[in-house]
Amino acid sequence: MKLYLIRHGESETNLAGHYTGWAQVALTPKGVKDAEGIRPILEGIKFDKIYSSDLIRAIKTAETAIPGCVYEATPLIREINVGSLAHKPFLAPDAPERKLMAEGFACVGGESYAEFRCRITKFLDYVKELDCDTVAAFTHGGFLRNAISIILSADINKMNFLCSNCAIVILELSKDKKWMLNGVINP
Repeated sequence: MKLYLIRHGESETNLAGHYTGWAQVALTPKGVKDAEGIRPILEGIKFDKIYSSDLIRAIKTAETAIPGCVYEATPLIREINVGSLAHKPFLAPDAPERKLMAEGFACVGGESYAEFRCRITKFLDYVKELDCDTVAAFTHGGFLRNAISIILSADINKMNFLCSNCAIVILELSKDKKWMLNGVINP
C-alpha cells in the first residue's frame, strides 16, 4: 500500500506568517494555484480512498487538486491545535515563550506534541488496516513532518525539512506492516 500525504495550498495565515492550528482559514489565490499545480502529479494515480482534514484549507486543496473526488473529512489529520496562538504572528525562535512550548501548545490551550503524535499514529495505524492499494490524505505541514518523524524515529522539524505548500510525502507499507518513506515531492 502507498499513502500520499499532501499538504494544503497556501492559506491566509501562511501568507501572514501567523499560527493557524485548528482555525478555519481559506486558501489564498496562490494556494488555489498551488493545488492546481499538483493536479498533473495526482491525476494519473488511482486512489482507492481519499481523506481530508476537516479544515477548509485542506478540503479546498483536495477538491482543487482532484476535481470531483469523493473524500472523507476527518479531524484525525488536522494540524496541531495551537490554542490561543491561532491567528497570532509566529514567535521569534529566541522568544522566551518558546521555552514554555517545548512540549507543544498545551500551555496555551492547544495540544502537546505527544497528543499530536498519538493522533497521527492512530491515523497511520487505521490506514494500515484498509483493504486498499493507494490512499491519499490532504493534511497539513506539521502532520507531514511529524509523520516522517514517527516513521524514521528522527527529529524532523521546520528547521531541517522543507515542507512547501502542496508538498507530497509518499509512504509505503512494508510486508511486515511498517511504514517506510518512499519519496517526497516539494513543488
